[in-house]
Amino acid sequence: IGPGNCLIDEWVRKKSNKKFDENGSLALSGKANQLILNQSIDNFQISSIDESMDINDFDISFVKGLNLEDGCATLNEFTAYLISEGLKKINQINNIVVKNFIICGGGRKNKKLVENIYKYMSDEKLIIKDIDVYQFDGDFIESQAFGYLAARRILELPITFPTTTRCKNPSLGGQIIKNY
Repeated sequence: IGPGNCLIDEWVRKKSNKKFDENGSLALSGKANQLILNQSIDNFQISSIDESMDINDFDISFVKGLNLEDGCATLNEFTAYLISEGLKKINQINNIVVKNFIICGGGRKNKKLVENIYKYMSDEKLIIKDIDVYQFDGDFIESQAFGYLAARRILELPITFPTTTRCKNPSLGGQIIKNY
């Protein structure tokens, strides 16, 4: 749900020689610009929880006047807000309350992101657990997902549907090229 660390990573790469905000340390040392954050939240609409979002659905230009740390802090809060809103929509649509949230990928190591998700989900009594607790390596979940998608493609099974990604028809996800 949400862009994960992608927006923060893009900002860090643009503003420094680093690739990402390790453990959320840049965001922790910065201060979110509340005016910019509130305007960005007001301008961004999550159209439907039934549709997935792509990194191209986002633009980080709203933080361009901020320094590295404050930009990280602002994007961190924006990301946490999007994640929390996605979870709340799941709760509403399914008439349930998600109590346990398993986090994976680089975001699970971003202390400020996890803290901000808790902040935006305070009404929900959420418990966030690192997927590593369940003996899965959280750094490899994405690569395993791509392996799953590749296997579905080889078996000629669709990987995306109109109800998940706004595509017109179920899609196989690319072509297999045989160079022999």
